[in-house]
Formats: sequence, C-alpha cells, structure tokens
Amino acid sequence: MTNRQMAEEILQKVGGKRNVISYSHCSTRLRLDLKDSGKIDRDSLDKLDGILSVMDVAGQTQIVLGPQVQYIYEELQGIFPQSFSASSEAGSQKKKGFLGSALEIISSLFTPLIDVLIGAGILKGLLSILTASGILTDASGTYQILNAAADSLYYFLPVVLAITCAKRFKTNMFVSVTIAGALLYPNLTALYDAGKAISFLGIPVQLTTFKSSVFPIIFAILLLSYVEKGLAKLLPEKIRSRIAPFFSLLIVVPVTITVFGPLGSMLSNTIAGFYMNLYGFNPMIAGGFIGAIAQVLVIFGIHWGLFPIIFSNIEKFGFDTILAVFGPSIIAQSGAAFGVWLKTKDQRLKQIAAPAALMGFFGISEPAIYGITLKYRRAFAAAIIGGGIGGAVAGACGARAMAVAVAAVPTFPAYFGAGFTGFVIAYFGAFLISAVLTYLFGFNDSMIPESERADVNVTADHTELSTSTSKAVAIKVHAPADGTVLPLNKVKDPAFSSEALGKGIAVIPENGKITAPVAGTVAAVYPTLHAYGIVSENQEEFLIHIGIDTVKLDGKYFKSHVKTGDIVMPGDLIAAAEIDEIKKAGFDPTVIIVDTSGGSERKMTLLREGSVSSQEDLLLIESL
Repeated sequence: MTNRQMAEEILQKVGGKRNVISYSHCSTRLRLDLKDSGKIDRDSLDKLDGILSVMDVAGQTQIVLGPQVQYIYEELQGIFPQSFSASSEAGSQKKKGFLGSALEIISSLFTPLIDVLIGAGILKGLLSILTASGILTDASGTYQILNAAADSLYYFLPVVLAITCAKRFKTNMFVSVTIAGALLYPNLTALYDAGKAISFLGIPVQLTTFKSSVFPIIFAILLLSYVEKGLAKLLPEKIRSRIAPFFSLLIVVPVTITVFGPLGSMLSNTIAGFYMNLYGFNPMIAGGFIGAIAQVLVIFGIHWGLFPIIFSNIEKFGFDTILAVFGPSIIAQSGAAFGVWLKTKDQRLKQIAAPAALMGFFGISEPAIYGITLKYRRAFAAAIIGGGIGGAVAGACGARAMAVAVAAVPTFPAYFGAGFTGFVIAYFGAFLISAVLTYLFGFNDSMIPESERADVNVTADHTELSTSTSKAVAIKVHAPADGTVLPLNKVKDPAFSSEALGKGIAVIPENGKITAPVAGTVAAVYPTLHAYGIVSENQEEFLIHIGIDTVKLDGKYFKSHVKTGDIVMPGDLIAAAEIDEIKKAGFDPTVIIVDTSGGSERKMTLLREGSVSSQEDLLLIESL
C-alpha cells in the first residue's frame, strides 16, 4: 500500500473529511481531533498494514504509525488540506479539557523541531568531543563556523517557535517572526548584557534575555492571535492587510518585552529550580522514577509536557538531566523485544520483534511497545524495571544532555561530558536487563494468541487430517481481495479457465489490497510482482496471480509487501496493485488463486458467492 493509499484509508475509516476537525503529527503518531469518535471503524484501522495501534488520549484520536507518519501526514495534506475555524477549535478544546488542550498545543509547537534539534544536538556534542580531545580549539575558525551551525537553533529558538506558534494559533507568520526578531534585536540584547535600566513610556522595564527562551514568544503569539481577531472586526477589509501589522507590532512587542519577558523568565526559573531541587534531593531516586514511568507517559502522549522543563534546564543551566534518565527507558523496550525474539520459536513473531528491537537504538520505542510489549505485559513490566534501573544509574552518575537530543546511539555525542560513562553503562545496561528478564520471566510462546501463531498445526482456517496410509487435507482458503467472486471457468485466460494449472477461484477486486489466502511460507515472488507462490503448512502449493497478462506491465503498478521465505497468515497483506491504472492500461485486474499441487485429486467447494471480503473464507479444498 502506498503512503497515499494509507492516508485515504485512514481518512475513510475515521469517518471521512466531515468528521475531522484538525490533524497533526508527532514523530510516530498521527493525531486527529474528530467531531464524533464513535464514527471510527477501529477494527478496520487496526487491521491496516503499517498501523501499530489506535488510541484515544485526552479526547484526541492517535494512530501510531511509526517513523513513516510524516509521509502519511504529507499525503493527507494533499488529499484534505486543513481549514480551521475558531468555533471548531473551541469545540475541540472544550472536548479535550484544559490538560488535553495544553499537551496538544505543546506537542504541535515542538514536534516539527525534533529532527533539527537532534541534528544540532549531535553537532554540539561532536564539538565538545573535538575540543576536549584537543583536535579543535574554541578560538579556531573551524570551531566558530561549526558552532554557529550547532548553536543557531538554540539562540534563535524564539524565531523558530514563532513559526510553529503562527501555524498553531493561525496568526500572520511574518508578523509573528518580526515579533520574535524584536526580542533578539542586538541593541536590546546589548542593554541587557550591560545591565542598563530602561523604561517604556515612563514605566521601568526589567529587561530579560530572550535567546533560547520558550514561554515569552508563546505568550506573544497567543496574544497576537487575539489582537488580529479584534483588528479583523474593527478595520475595513480594504485596508486591513496594510494597517493591521502596524497595530499588531505596536501592541504585542512592548507587552512581550515589558510583561511576558519577566513573566516567562520567572516561570522558567521556577520550573527549572523545582526540578533541580527534586533532582538534587536524590538523583538516583529521581532518575529511577522517570526511567520507570517514561514509556507509560509515551503511551498516553503526555511526555510532551516535559519539553518546556527540558528547554528551561538548558536555558538556565546549559544542560538537562531529564533526557539522560529518560533514555534508558527507550532502549529498555527494545531489550524486551529482543528478549522475545530470543525466546520465541514463532517465525512470524520473530519478524516483528527484530525490527522493533533495532528501532530503539535510533530513539524510537513505539514499534516495540505496540508490536510486542503491550501484547505480552510481563515483557512491558520487564522493560519498566530495566528502564528504572537504567534511569537510576544515569541519575546517580550525573548524566546529562548538553542539547535537546532524544537518547539514541547516533545522538550519544550530545551526552558527552559529566556522567557520560555512566550514561552509556545505564543505556546498554537497561537493554540487557530488560532482555534477560523478558527471556527468563516475561514471555513464552504459550502467550501467543492462537489466531496469531505461524506454527500452529490445527486452526479454524487450516485443518490437517491424516490416516495410516495417506495424507488427507481440508483447507479453508480466504479471499485474496475485497470484491466479487468469479468462477475459474469464467476467467478470460484459457490457462486458468481450463484448470490446466490447477483448480481454484477468482475475485474481481474492488481495491488494490492483495492478501494471503492461507497460512504458510512465501515460496516465490515473481520479478514482475504480479504473481506469488505460497506453500501452506501441509505443503499445498498455491499461486496467487494478479490480473490477466499483467506480466507485460513489467512490475508497473505493483508493489510487493513480502519476500521469499516470509511467514504469512490468512489476511496478511502480500501485495498492492493500482487497480485503476491497470484498467487504464487495458488489462483485466482479476485476482486468481490456483492450487497447483492437487490437480484432479482435490475437491473444491465454494463457500461464498457474490460480494466477498479478504477476511472471509471463500473456498474449501479437500482431498478425494
């Protein structure tokens, strides 16, 4: 399935465009504010290949997609560009409540910055390593240029936040950026650095530093949103675009410098001071607590509430310890997934656990959480223990991040400095502890639901009977696609309609999702991606052929979702086909299933006629 097809499927299954108030995304989740969450087809969403989980958090529907979420989001924007209204936003916030709205706002402001923050953080860490090792000096031109690249985002953070705030609060982006620029204007910065007192209209002003600040610009753009709404009512439409920015700057900039600056500074100092007092009381306990609960916060999406504290810490102290004690919790989930991979003999589960374990080393825990540990809760408990121990070790060692960079192997340079060795020990220790606990106590194959086993010998979809002299089989075959059933003798290809290749059935597809009709192993993926061979668990051989003469397309309009050797279950997506394009090219897209191993020794019983879905039994194959 292409990203665009996935976006279309999601939009349809959440109730269509009319049910969507707004949508956004974080690093792994598509976040939707819906008018009526009761219209969501949750069962269908959960079955879509690529969706890890669907949940409701603080009145918001969140679809966990993993790292590809940004591409799905971009396709969604092309299909359904957002248009907001004050009433719709107000209704959404009322539904979510104050806490839910606050968390959603924080998430929407910081999510677009995460990747570049991580990149800048890695560069800052590398510069620390190079200067500490004597390879560079901070007076060299090389250092100054690279430091400018690493530090500019943090210095000009109010400008960058002005952009995300403008999008979130629906203000004029250029006015918003101009306001942020005024806060960092060199003359004002010089006055602050010199400690000079100034006044505005005779009122004394307590100057504060705005570089790397968070709260003042958020307050400023929030105020701007109300100012612009007021001006829209007062100013004639013909002159509004020219005059409104004048009044906006005249009102918002002085208020921000004289009121929001001191208020934001006080708020940052209070938050940072509170956390440092708590951390200073007992770093090991604080680290262990955060390390243990961190991924619980991730599940509910409320970990974004930590980001203002993280920025306040870096702004005030030049470092942050939350990220350092948070990091072991991420890799602990990977450790639990790795423990499952080691313990299980189920090949299908191994295929899920291996990439889930790997993604944690890149700072992404959701595949492990939603693919493995939440299903097998003792594994999740093992990860909590591992994350808690790792966080405690990191806290005890004074580990810290010098920049905003989610803990991952590529971001290790951002943690270089005090406590770095302890951080590395805590990180990999959390992985090993979680893996060992999961392997010993957290998982065994008996926990796998019967319907999800790849190695099950007797299921509702596959029954194998034996006698002392011969091997008899009875297999229920699922439809390979949603559509209309077509008897094999009516297929417009004599090789199939004559049953020369074997007995079977066909479906005229409604969409391009082609799924496995039986449980088994993928024996062949044809180079042109239009045909697939599957050997079932009792060695029955099936050919799934998409379209008539579509080999001539040479793979165009087809995408494979499996490779040779993969274990599949009935209903698993094996291929995607662009049905409309195939038709436009002059080809019949009928999907055909043929049992190539039985021939005249097999009896075929049709279980359904007319319309059928890929989740339904279509054919019963029995030996004579």
